[in-house]
Amino acid sequence: MSVSAVSSFRIASKNNTPPAQQPAPRDVEFSFNPQDKLVMEPGTVVVPGVRPDGTTSKFTLDEPLTAQDGKFVYSQDDHSFHAANAFAAANRMANMFEQAWGQPIKWARAERLTVHGDEGQDLNAYYDGEGLHFFHYPVGDKMVYSGDSGEVVGHECGHALLDAVRPGYFSTWNTDPGAFHESFGDVVALLGSLRDERTLNKVLEQTGGDLSQANSAAELGEELGTAINTVVGHDVTGGNFTRNAINQFTWQDPNTLPESGPPDQLHNEVHDFSRLWTGAFYDIFTGIVNQNMAAGQDARSAILAATDAGFKMYADLMRPGYAPEGEFTYRDMAAAMIKSENEQNGGKYTGLISQVMSDRKILPEGAGLVAHQVLESGTRSLATTLKGDQFGQFEGARVETLLSGSQANLLGDSSQAEQLSAQLARLIKAGEIKMTEPNQVVTTKDLFKKNGEPYRGVVRWVDGQMTIERVKIAG
Repeated sequence: MSVSAVSSFRIASKNNTPPAQQPAPRDVEFSFNPQDKLVMEPGTVVVPGVRPDGTTSKFTLDEPLTAQDGKFVYSQDDHSFHAANAFAAANRMANMFEQAWGQPIKWARAERLTVHGDEGQDLNAYYDGEGLHFFHYPVGDKMVYSGDSGEVVGHECGHALLDAVRPGYFSTWNTDPGAFHESFGDVVALLGSLRDERTLNKVLEQTGGDLSQANSAAELGEELGTAINTVVGHDVTGGNFTRNAINQFTWQDPNTLPESGPPDQLHNEVHDFSRLWTGAFYDIFTGIVNQNMAAGQDARSAILAATDAGFKMYADLMRPGYAPEGEFTYRDMAAAMIKSENEQNGGKYTGLISQVMSDRKILPEGAGLVAHQVLESGTRSLATTLKGDQFGQFEGARVETLLSGSQANLLGDSSQAEQLSAQLARLIKAGEIKMTEPNQVVTTKDLFKKNGEPYRGVVRWVDGQMTIERVKIAG
């Protein structure tokens, strides 16, 4: 059977003969690696709900695949492997979160997301609202494909999932929402990885159930991270991974941190600063595992139950009335997590969450079970014009952000306007804003810096007015 993007639905004839009934979506086996080839060889996974045109309700491929004996299973030497693996991993991740969410996920900016299994040469992967994009890059005598890693695909799908339930985060400028976006991708990728039997077996061999020990689930994107370090010429990620959930970072005001530096220190850049929240969540997760084992569960059962709890915790956090909808700090998100746990899960893990967030200094030291103020629901827009020599060529630009809470506070908004200007000054100094000319046609390619990361903002010209618009791309 050949699966292509060509619809198999027939057009009704003039005599109004109804179209032939179409085959129902079915479960189909795909190539799939929950990790990457540095960690294990690929296996397969069954993707439910594959339609005759090769789509699911959530994803489509940018190129057709040809089935082999009714399956989309290929050797790693077959170029179709990259598309099959990325498509399978994306569907698997979305289905797992949707199960915890309890209702169908609707993407923020597309009916279906297009999966680009290998879009060309780049050491990159990203989500842009319309699809998930993966690439290849030569490293030594080998070719690295970012879409061949179930963890990397899971991370990018995590961006799409968070964008679906909290689209306002792509209209903010502060470090915390951007870093939380990156952490969200890492966390769901980690949880999804442990739902795979082969990964779980490997982690049990590596740790014996003590998840404070180094393991393949906590170390995310091993092949891509190794490739990045090799190409750069030195260790920029902290090890043979893109990021590691096992870390000891504690809260520091991101506005006081440098943009980059050694991997054993925390920095302002969103991928870097995300490691703090991911480390905190991993502490909570391992705490749940330890509680399960203390209650008599074996290590395997304890970890699997903890993945269910982790997905539920994140899905509950994103329900209306809990996680902020616009600008926020990590402290705001931690307070929302405690409120969600208290109200939706009977406070089962409130003590654990509070202790971890205090230990990480995200919440005040010794906060314990004390309730913390949660940002109100809704959003409101705040705009300002950049004034001062510190903005250079961007002086006079109009910029807008999305604040959490629907009720305006004039004094608070005045302070927020000053904070917005200060944040843009920092981003401009860091080279995070793309300057353009009036009437310039800006392509997606223009929105990426030389290092492969997207700009945080881009200049758009509206009726002659320079406006800095948030770039809604996450890598």
